[in-house]
Amino acid sequence: MSNSENAMADAKWNVTQELEQAHEAQVFSGGACNILDTSGTLLRNGERDMINDWLTEKGLLIFDPQIHPDTHGEEYIYEKHSQIEIAARKAAQVNLFEISPRTFGGVTSLEIAIDHFRWHEPMVLYFSDGSTSKDAIPEHDRFGSPKFVPYGIHNNDKANWAHYLEMRKNANNMRKFLMRLARDMSNLTVSFSRTSTERDVVVMPDRMHASEIFEAVVKALKGERVYIHFPSGVTEQDENGNPIFMCPEKPAQYELHAWLDQYVDAGNELRAKIAELINVNVFVRVVYTQKNAITALEELLVLKKMIEPTHG
Repeated sequence: MSNSENAMADAKWNVTQELEQAHEAQVFSGGACNILDTSGTLLRNGERDMINDWLTEKGLLIFDPQIHPDTHGEEYIYEKHSQIEIAARKAAQVNLFEISPRTFGGVTSLEIAIDHFRWHEPMVLYFSDGSTSKDAIPEHDRFGSPKFVPYGIHNNDKANWAHYLEMRKNANNMRKFLMRLARDMSNLTVSFSRTSTERDVVVMPDRMHASEIFEAVVKALKGERVYIHFPSGVTEQDENGNPIFMCPEKPAQYELHAWLDQYVDAGNELRAKIAELINVNVFVRVVYTQKNAITALEELLVLKKMIEPTHG
């Protein structure tokens, strides 16, 4: 038996784990992955475990992109693992996306937009509560929008530094994903120059601009002509031409707190924008507990004739 076959035999769920198997995925169970606890330690997110258990009981082949050192011996690496995700998402007939209050959700928001507006695939959008010990409505603002509430932020230096690094990673990953979309979409143009115009969505290097990037991508996916502008002379680029989110390597404590305030604000703005721009229809369910996510998935899987309806 090969290493991949051994891994499949030992897996808790009926999952595709290798690139060559990704095209067989029936359900994509993605979104929020690893989280940081109150001390800044990386933990595996368990808020889709009950859902994945149910999907496995139904005999469905699923793909869950969560990569954690305890299970894979490494953390998630965008350049490596995103390729497997792309293949599995393309193959899957029904998609589940979790947005956790403990993770930012930047790339997830763009994946949601693509699946909804380009592929028009059945989707469950699950705003989780951030807890593995209960299954409740997530913390929300007075308008009902789920909030971004990372563990331990502003509580201790270790957690603050871990979230700062997470902020930088999330901002850069969104920019990388944006550039990949721009290469693939003729009506989405990214420019680097010293001057911008009124038509441009301007993305400054020292701001996350997560909700603005998400909204711009949604408009492009809906067929509008969209121009995203990175100010030249201010914006730096990596070796592949991707714009870099610029923040200090070692910020002073007061600077660190200011950056983290921006991080939380950007996360909250992104969640509100997702709720505003994702049109709910018979193929889209928005839920707030694992129990309701399972009910919604069952409805869509029956609709797609992938499982038989439950009787009685």
